[in-house]
Amino acid sequence: MRKLRLVRIPRHLIIAASSWLSKIIIAGVQLVSVKFLLEILGEESYAVFTLLTGLLVWFSIADIGIGSSLQNYISELKADRKSYDAYIKAAVHILFASLIILSSTLFFLSDKLSSLYLTSFSDELKNNSGSYFFIASILFIFIGVGSVVYKILFAELLGWKANIINALSYLLGFLDVVAIHYLMPDSSITFALVALYAPVAILPIIYISFRYIYVLKTKVNFNTYKLLLSRSSGFLIFSSLSIIVLQTDYIVMSQKLSAADIIKYTVTMKIFGLMFFIYTAVLQALWPVCAELRVKMQWRKLHRIIFLNIIGGVFFVGLGTLFIYVLKDYIYSIIANGIDYNISGAVFVLLAVYFSIRVWCDTFAMLLQSMNQLKILWLIVPCQALIGGVTQWYFAEHYGIVGILYGLILSFSLTVFWGLPVYYMYKSKRLA
Repeated sequence: MRKLRLVRIPRHLIIAASSWLSKIIIAGVQLVSVKFLLEILGEESYAVFTLLTGLLVWFSIADIGIGSSLQNYISELKADRKSYDAYIKAAVHILFASLIILSSTLFFLSDKLSSLYLTSFSDELKNNSGSYFFIASILFIFIGVGSVVYKILFAELLGWKANIINALSYLLGFLDVVAIHYLMPDSSITFALVALYAPVAILPIIYISFRYIYVLKTKVNFNTYKLLLSRSSGFLIFSSLSIIVLQTDYIVMSQKLSAADIIKYTVTMKIFGLMFFIYTAVLQALWPVCAELRVKMQWRKLHRIIFLNIIGGVFFVGLGTLFIYVLKDYIYSIIANGIDYNISGAVFVLLAVYFSIRVWCDTFAMLLQSMNQLKILWLIVPCQALIGGVTQWYFAEHYGIVGILYGLILSFSLTVFWGLPVYYMYKSKRLA
């Protein structure tokens, strides 16, 4: 009698599955919270809140590239069965210094930066914009520094723990928003920011503190700091340039769109973001797997995994866009009833094209980062940022939301869409 043979599911897919659940929870929380926050803040204040939350991505570089540098070192040392405790301890020291320096700097610059960023609102909101900007910045700096926890856990192939921490923190934030909605319905933007994002900032810091205690007795030499920082600089440059590319739309919105259009655009992007989070979860889980396959020189297996993921990602984006378009009236009515979400079909087509391009480009960007091959990114992403900034600014002036999407698509198509895969194939052939 033949024995039944259980199918062995790859570990990165198990981690990706937990990431999907986590990302769905996080994106769901962000979507559902729109309804409560609009009722608490009103339309104009919520538009300010939305622009401030755009800073979260900017301050993701508060880890100054240490997270990605540490993740790759852990993957490489794991493949060689060596200890990496010294790297974790050194990383915590560097991150603590980053937190102090950035927080102190923002204390002095918040008033000036907020006056440039939040220009299209009433005098009452602009008078308090400096404090709103500073509170948001501090919260997001803590979140950026704490994100190293997720890098460590994913490198250790324990991504499910990272996903639990991340999802739990956003759920706690959502419960805080619901609480102030019923207990303090006239709360300020500051209260709303702290309610939603304080748990997201605090939980990873608690975890990394316990992890630091575990490695406290580990000796760290100067070379460990040097190795982490030398590699992190490349990730910091790439992340900074990528943020400029991906967050230019928020800068353009703050200057070119009305409060109503800002809400319309950001809510639509949150809906599509929920869909795209699922693919980014796969990439996040694949990063350490790709790093280990590269160390082991298993190029054929690596290429097969990447090909299948890109095909699946593009198909998923198309299917997801169709689903959102068919149910758009129902979806928008649940998120924020009473707000005009009259969006043309052309916007949905452009969003499908944009996120399909992102599947392709983000996959090759992840591959190059897992290989520590960042020079091409330093060269090509500034061109992308320049093209994106100019085209979004011009087209938004004439076409509004559609114009921003035109600019995004052009910036990717003319640069990283072809540049990253060409460079990856060149490097992989040389290393094989």
